[in-house]
Order: sequence, then C-alpha cells, then structure tokens
Amino acid sequence: MSLEEISEYIRELVGEGDDLLVWVSERSNKLTGVVHIDSNIGRLLELLTRARSPKRILEVGAGAGYSAICLMKGMPANGILDTIEQNPNAIEAFKVTVRKAELERRVRIHEGRALEVLPKMKTVYDMVFIDANKEEYPNYLEHALRLTCPGSIILADNMLWYGATIRGERSGGTQGIVEYTRRIFDDPRLSSVIVPLGDGLAVSYRTK
Repeated sequence: MSLEEISEYIRELVGEGDDLLVWVSERSNKLTGVVHIDSNIGRLLELLTRARSPKRILEVGAGAGYSAICLMKGMPANGILDTIEQNPNAIEAFKVTVRKAELERRVRIHEGRALEVLPKMKTVYDMVFIDANKEEYPNYLEHALRLTCPGSIILADNMLWYGATIRGERSGGTQGIVEYTRRIFDDPRLSSVIVPLGDGLAVSYRTK
C-alpha cells in the first residue's frame, strides 16, 4: 500500500473540515500561485496546537488563511497569530478570511518577503509553522530557532515535495527542503520527525 493510498484513506475519515475551512479551501483554489495545506495536515496542525496550547504562533506563508484557521482552532482564547505573506492576492484573501472568522484582534499579517520581514521580528513564539518558498526553508529555520525557546515546536510542510526529495531530484526547491531536513535532524537543540501525511510535515521540538 502506497503513502498516497494511506493519506487518501485518512483524508476520507478527516473530511474537508467545517464550513469555514471548506469556504477558505474553495477561495484558495481560485487564487493563482496559492496552494493550501492538505486537510490531513490541517487536522494534524489543529491537534498539535491543542496539545501545546501556544499563546503565540508565527506562520511563514499565509496563503488564503486555511492553515491559520487550523492553527487558531487549537489556540487559547487569548492566543495571537503572526503571519507573513508577500502575494497581494493572497493577502487580500487572507484578510477576508480573518474577518469572516472574526479573528481580527488575534491575527496580525506582516506583508512582504519573509526574509525581509523575519529579521525585524523579536517576539518569542511557542510554535512556528513554515509553508513558503521552499528554497528558503533553511533560512526560515535559522530565524525560527532565533525566535523560539526550549519547549517550542517548529513545523514545516511539503517535506516530501511530491516525492522529489525521495527521488533525489536537484531543483532549487527540493534542495532547500533536503537541507532543511538535514539541519533539523542534525541540530542537537531539536528532536524531529517527518509525518508522512499529505506532502509530509516536519515536526521539531526544541529540547534546549
């Protein structure tokens, strides 16, 4: 049985989510250059967030807000989400999603290229979720480590990159993911695993 068959089986059990997630998914699918996370990954984000109960989350790559909604589902009522996005169409869609979800007071969007926004950030986060330019994943990790502390969780989507990482392909995006993978498993501050759901989610816990 293949990973795709397993993911599809679990996806049928998980479903597409509540009405809000279905709505965001439909809007996201209409945007050029925006691909939201797999619904299995969305449910996993929600569960990890419920387990950690983070007060502050940083998201690198907002899209239309699908992953943000999944993350917010598990946050405490006073939890704050900071998200970074540079695609103007995605930013507008994200703002509409936040208004529809009535989360304006708890979500802050930082507009611009992630590697230009991240150096200016100083908040310490309980959780970081990465889902943006794959070539820049290693750089995102460096900032994630700077902006977290022991007990924080760092997550990154698309670790399988549709099988390209396993096949050993050499595209820029694939190499960025491969380097990110090497670093999270080599770094003594992290305890990591890749969950083979959807396109693969890296889960790293900061031990020190």
